Amino acid sequence: MAELAIENVTKRFGETEVLKGVSLTIADGEFVSLVGPSGCGKSTLLRLIAGLETQTSGTIRLAGQDVAGLRAADRDLSMVFQSYALYPHLSVRDNIAVPLRMRRLNGRQRLPVVGRFLPGAGGAERQLMGDVEHAATTLEIDHLLDRKPGQLSGGQRQRVALARALVRDPAAFLLDEPLSNLDAKLRIQTRVEIAELHRRLGATFVYVTHDQVEAMTMSSRIAVMMGGKILQCAAPEEIYENPADIQVAEFIGAPKINILPVDVTSDGHVGLLGRQLPLRLAQPETGARIGFRPQALRLSGADAGLTGVVAHTENLGSEVFAQVSVPGLENRVVMRADPAQRAALHLGATVGVDVDCTAALLFDGKGQRIRNVSVKTTPELAGAL
Repeated sequence: MAELAIENVTKRFGETEVLKGVSLTIADGEFVSLVGPSGCGKSTLLRLIAGLETQTSGTIRLAGQDVAGLRAADRDLSMVFQSYALYPHLSVRDNIAVPLRMRRLNGRQRLPVVGRFLPGAGGAERQLMGDVEHAATTLEIDHLLDRKPGQLSGGQRQRVALARALVRDPAAFLLDEPLSNLDAKLRIQTRVEIAELHRRLGATFVYVTHDQVEAMTMSSRIAVMMGGKILQCAAPEEIYENPADIQVAEFIGAPKINILPVDVTSDGHVGLLGRQLPLRLAQPETGARIGFRPQALRLSGADAGLTGVVAHTENLGSEVFAQVSVPGLENRVVMRADPAQRAALHLGATVGVDVDCTAALLFDGKGQRIRNVSVKTTPELAGAL
């Protein structure tokens, strides 16, 4: 196990700069997810770490060693791909054994039939098969060792790919969207298994995904990438509750955060749709916007801060999300409600929406978080719009 340090790494493909000075340190034993939309550079960064691509500039260190010039095979890293990359003609046992045979047996000892009879081959084969069975038992696929990949479900094939990575006992595991080919039920089950595997092994995991739920539920820290840069890297709860950038706020959280334009007076008071909010900025901002998570909005009476028409609802059983069209706002406002309020949220209903301003997130015209915000405590304005 080892610390992974990425320092000011850039990557160009021709004239296109895919990574723009990325820096990230991953501690020994951490589970760090690289999350972001397609094309943000997260898979490219993983391939640079693995040695499958070469950075244009910058440094990547593993356990303090600069790995520039080291082949992928010499970096002591195991990678799990989106496609699993299993050999269809080999059994599960032999698929898991591939990296061990490549490392522990020479070219002659790997020859079909005759190789096993060469000096040292028999003992090495017995030892590596013991390691294969141990990895299979760890991932609870020891009963599948004699099957071929074509006889396995998607979840079972994923476990085989993980076992093949695990058997090498690498310095770090690199996983590139490994759950994207699974159905919804298997994704939930497998992400739990990967998180539990990480806890058992105490190994370093670098996990690439565009699925924020995977990142939020599995990671020690999340690095949110946009446009070839890391916008923020922090614990999942910090990313969700205190996003440093409006792009981070909009990407993390489901349903998506409500972002609304506000007016700021010369003395810093914040207003929405002509109504004053119990918020004040330390200094006026042009183009400021305010963000509210759906749970910060609640169904209210006709004298509520916002009034609109229900345009769409999503009933998830334990909670209901309603999209409300509010006059004067370009985008619909999404609010969370209890199932008991479902009847009041029928399509076309006019509803009032109150906002908990203590949960507000404010951003400046460039999308950066405004931290110096005070909340008024007068009874008529305390906490709500």
